[in-house]
Amino acid sequence: MYTHEGTGARRATSPLLEFAKTHEAEVLAVQYPGRGNRSKESCAFEIDEIIHPLLPVVAGKLSECPYVVVGHSVGSWIAYEFLQLLRARGVRMPEHVFLSAFPYPDIPHDVRPWRINVLLDEEGFKDECRRWDVNELVFGDIWKIYQPLMRADFHLFDKYDHVHDGKENFTWPLTVFHGESDRMITREMCQGWETHTTGEFELLAIPGHHLFPLQKDQKAMWLRKIAERLQNVVARTAA
Repeated sequence: MYTHEGTGARRATSPLLEFAKTHEAEVLAVQYPGRGNRSKESCAFEIDEIIHPLLPVVAGKLSECPYVVVGHSVGSWIAYEFLQLLRARGVRMPEHVFLSAFPYPDIPHDVRPWRINVLLDEEGFKDECRRWDVNELVFGDIWKIYQPLMRADFHLFDKYDHVHDGKENFTWPLTVFHGESDRMITREMCQGWETHTTGEFELLAIPGHHLFPLQKDQKAMWLRKIAERLQNVVARTAA
């Protein structure tokens, strides 16, 4: 939910959390292994290592009531694969999906805009992180903490292969956001998500870089736009 600003621990207001409080909606925030309160666990290096343990934790709740899914950056691919898994297991589908700042999942390997992290030495990896708009503070004294975490994140999309060609498209409404100053992920790459659902699709611009959820004003705009669309979900599901 990006409740912190930057790399510190200062709490920031969230239009999405405010919406959840107002409508008594439960927020199921997914914490990656190796992070935060799961810091003693080993990091995940493949998306399957995240979605399969998550399934039994949330499947029951998702079957009980309407829900939406929000994912940013590689979280978009994680959300997509999790929804593939939910559908395969017969779990109800979401009322709306919100993804941001990552290419359509079947983008060919040879046009992916990033460099494979295992081929990069430490300085090369720092340079690659800068292309993703990682804050320069990360490359200081805390780099020894962040480098293995970020290497693990990069593994998630470096090793990802889309294996769902030929499957029926999803039907949920899909909103995709892209950062206008994102140096890695283009608008066209985000537009490619349109082919993965027969539901209503919209592509919205946020005036920020790849990590716009860590830019105060941009984050507020992003979450506000999500909350606005959730009003429609509430109206539709209450009818």
